[in-house]
Amino acid sequence: MNLQSMKRKAVPLHAEMAEVLRHQIMSGELPPGARLPALRELTKELGVSRMTVLQAMNTLEDEGLIEKHSGRGTFVRAVQIPDRVSLQMRAEISEIYAMVDQLEVSVRKGDATIEKSRDGRYFRCMRRIHARGGKPFCQADIQLDDQVYERAPDRFKQEIVVAVLRDLGVDIANARQKITIAYADFGLAKALGIKVNSAVFRVYREFFDKHGVLIYSAKLLYPCDKLEFEIEFSTGDPA
Repeated sequence: MNLQSMKRKAVPLHAEMAEVLRHQIMSGELPPGARLPALRELTKELGVSRMTVLQAMNTLEDEGLIEKHSGRGTFVRAVQIPDRVSLQMRAEISEIYAMVDQLEVSVRKGDATIEKSRDGRYFRCMRRIHARGGKPFCQADIQLDDQVYERAPDRFKQEIVVAVLRDLGVDIANARQKITIAYADFGLAKALGIKVNSAVFRVYREFFDKHGVLIYSAKLLYPCDKLEFEIEFSTGDPA
């Protein structure tokens, strides 16, 4: 990975790097007490100089976001994370199916690993890229109940999960989705072919059965310049 090729024009490397870490800290993605990678790890991973990393870390330390401990490393400090105003809307699950159908994306197949949840259940976990017009359009991090996955493993590997769940007639009793704005870190920028710190839509989606048991969850990340959400409201007026 080379940060130089992914940074925004006219933004110094150390400022770009500091901004990525700042977003991660202020969003809670890097929680208080989290240990940051060592200096040599960051220089190697990002293809930047030692001085660039030091400048970025000094900036974050001056802002009170991190603290350095000699011999132990650099850690995230406890900070006040800004509150979000949550605006809630209700819709039928058919709206999600319709939205997915409109996207017309293809799936770049990724590996499916098995992970055991805290309650002893097994999930298939997949990270993959959805493409549109041959170009990366979305990064998807998916968890799917293993028993459901085994009903159509070949389809789940290479098709949109929501569409396959619908076609299989999987009973979904409850579903929810949350959309926020986030910013591309180093890995996401590389995966989607966008600049570091570009704005992205972050979509969290969860499906549950009639017992309230999680069947499917996904974190979907879309570049903000490639997607928009349009809502049409019914007024109840026959005219």
